[in-house]
Amino acid sequence: IQFSPTDVDPAVAAAPAEAAPAPAPPERPSPQPIGAVPPAESQQAEHGQVTAAEQEQVIWEARYSMRNFIGRLTGLALLTLGWIALAIYAWGDTHETSGLGLVTILLGGVLGILWLMLLYRIILARYGHFYRLTNRRLLVTTGLFRRRSDQMELIRVDDVFTRQSLAQRFLSVGTVVVTSKEPQHPVMYLTGVDDPKDVMDLVWRHARAERDGETVQVNRV
Repeated sequence: IQFSPTDVDPAVAAAPAEAAPAPAPPERPSPQPIGAVPPAESQQAEHGQVTAAEQEQVIWEARYSMRNFIGRLTGLALLTLGWIALAIYAWGDTHETSGLGLVTILLGGVLGILWLMLLYRIILARYGHFYRLTNRRLLVTTGLFRRRSDQMELIRVDDVFTRQSLAQRFLSVGTVVVTSKEPQHPVMYLTGVDDPKDVMDLVWRHARAERDGETVQVNRV
């Protein structure tokens, strides 16, 4: 059976095609509270903080050296040996030595006080001085019961030199003096450190690198 165009219902032929659905309006971003940081910017800020923190590296750390007490420890050790010999003579013999025994007791008490004083000085010096050098700052912490922390930017370092006595040169200990252009902390002392000349060179080299904007290969000491 064949249908001609005239056989189609005119109402059906004249009916318009169904209209396509209208596109949905774009979603508007929800308003952020005042003072909020966009996620992208917060991530960049956190990345920047991490990068800045990673750039500062610890180069050298030290405390007050025990070599500074070698002379006093040796002297007290010799005095202790002498007191032991005196005690053996005073209390090991059978003859009457009551007066000498009393003197030995008194000397032993004095010797014990000297040992306690030296132990206190060792603890106070050893744990009351802490030094840290990074590629950007020099930090000095002093005090045992009341701590104080000072810092100096390496870019402001003006001069570095050492102070050593004859005995300290023999023991390879001394004080490193760091001067800067900061009005609040113009001078910092690294007291009683091992190998002060090496420490002086280390501070000066990284201070020049920081001032010149150069990169120095960091070897942890």
